[in-house]
Amino acid sequence: MVQKSDETPRRRGRPRGFDAGEVLGAATERFRTHGYAGTSLDDLVDATGLQRPSLYAAFGDKRALYLATLERTIERAGRAFDQLIGADLPLEQSLKVMFRAVIDGFLTGETGPSGCIMVSTSATSAVDDAEIRARLAAFVRLEDDKIEQLLVARGDPLAAAHARLATSVIHSLSVRARAGATRDELEALASDCVTMIAG
Repeated sequence: MVQKSDETPRRRGRPRGFDAGEVLGAATERFRTHGYAGTSLDDLVDATGLQRPSLYAAFGDKRALYLATLERTIERAGRAFDQLIGADLPLEQSLKVMFRAVIDGFLTGETGPSGCIMVSTSATSAVDDAEIRARLAAFVRLEDDKIEQLLVARGDPLAAAHARLATSVIHSLSVRARAGATRDELEALASDCVTMIAG
C-alpha cells in the first residue's frame, strides 16, 4: 500500500507575479489614449510594468492583447448595463444615471479625456481587421440591446428606436470628449437626449 505524502505537491512552473486584470486595465488605458496603431510594445511595457517576455507569455502579441482589452470592455459594459437595469429606477432617472456614468468615464484618460476605447480607437482599425471589426460590432449590438432592455423595462413604447438614438448619442459623447468638449457641453447633449426619450 502506497502511503500519501504529507508534503504539499509543488506546482509546476513559476506562478504569475502580477494581477492579469490590473495589467489588462493598464493596457486598456494606454490603447484608449493612443489607439492600436499608436501604441508600441514599449508603451505597453511602460503602462503595465511587465517586460515583453511576460506580456507575450500571458497575453500573446500586441494584437492579442488589444483584442483582450476589447473583450474586457464589452464584459464590463454588459455588467454595468445589467446593474442599471436591475436598479429599477424610473425611466428618466435611469437615463440620467447612464449618461452621467458614460460622461464621467469619457472625461478620464492618461493625458486627457480619452472617450471610449471601442468608439474612439477600435473604429479606426476595424476597417481592415475582421476580428477587431467583430468586437466593435458586438459592442454596438450590446449597447443597443441592453439599452432597449432598460427602456422596455421602464415602459417605453418606442424602446428599440430610442435605444438606437441613445447609443448614437453615447458614441457622439465619446468623440466630443476627445475633441475637447467640456462637461457642461456633454451634459447638455445628454440632457437633450433624455428629454427626447422621456420628456
